[in-house]
Amino acid sequence: MMLIRPVTMKDHPEILGLAKEAGIGMTSLPPDADVLERKIAFAVGSFSGKAENKGDERFLFALEDTETKKLVGTCGIVAHVGLKRPFYSYKLSTIVQAAQNLDVYSLQRVLHMVNDYTGATEIGSLFLQSAYRRDGIGRFLSRSRYLMIAEFSEFFSDTVISEIRGVQDEHSDSPFYKNLAQHFFHMDFKKADFIAATQGTQFISDLMPKYPIYVNLLDKRAQDVIGVPLKASLPAMQMLEAEGFRYQGYIDVFDGGPTMQAERARIHTVRKSKKLPVTAIKPVTGDKMYMVSAGEVANFRAALTKVSPDVDGITLDAEAAKHLQVKVGDDVRVIEL
Repeated sequence: MMLIRPVTMKDHPEILGLAKEAGIGMTSLPPDADVLERKIAFAVGSFSGKAENKGDERFLFALEDTETKKLVGTCGIVAHVGLKRPFYSYKLSTIVQAAQNLDVYSLQRVLHMVNDYTGATEIGSLFLQSAYRRDGIGRFLSRSRYLMIAEFSEFFSDTVISEIRGVQDEHSDSPFYKNLAQHFFHMDFKKADFIAATQGTQFISDLMPKYPIYVNLLDKRAQDVIGVPLKASLPAMQMLEAEGFRYQGYIDVFDGGPTMQAERARIHTVRKSKKLPVTAIKPVTGDKMYMVSAGEVANFRAALTKVSPDVDGITLDAEAAKHLQVKVGDDVRVIEL
């Protein structure tokens, strides 16, 4: 059975292994032992209600294969971005200039550095080992966060965003970064990305130009990847779109990848999941798989399992009930995968 649960300090070695496997560009899961230790400790504090500041909770989840007891994936939620350090994006907009006496009409795309998403909830840290990218496990891993958001909406913003990794070449370099930010940072993409992940983004404010960037003045290789996802991240983007997320012209300042946005209340899993009681615990038949979540914030869990819906609630099998830590009469949140 696949089980989502809060990360613990004991998970550090396995989470570090997953971060190294995830590679360059995933700033929310940096392959640095010390940084990950602090990230996990922060998440443990968030789950236990001991976040340093209310609203600054950062939840990190582990995906466990209950048969092997191995961690095979991660996902996370930042309750509100930009509260302690600025959250930067480029906003792609259009300006029109005209000289009527010359009969010249010019339409230009322009990038503005903004902090428009300050206070938004961000979902991220999504990574799944390649051997488990099957049988809907990736969808379960991604969508499990919405069950948490639906159940404990008071922790989260009305706006939910997700940054998708932008295009990288065969050398793990970003054409967008190489032809824009590198001119100001004087370091390669890997180093800048690592600094942002481990030390924060103050250097963006310190070094990047505050003036609009005319897209036509960029190298064509940079122009072509604005708002384009890394090929490996396309399935994640498609899952977001299925939930109601849309690209609204905001991109990552490093790799130009698209930022997806949705209203919390309109996210499919948030709208369609139902709170139902467990009416029985016994063997379950059928082919349909469901996502079932239970528990308070501190012990939130979600399982990918079969259930039998009935008039009064649902039936779970003993294994699912055990891992969800529920008994007959307990309420769970349910939605078909």
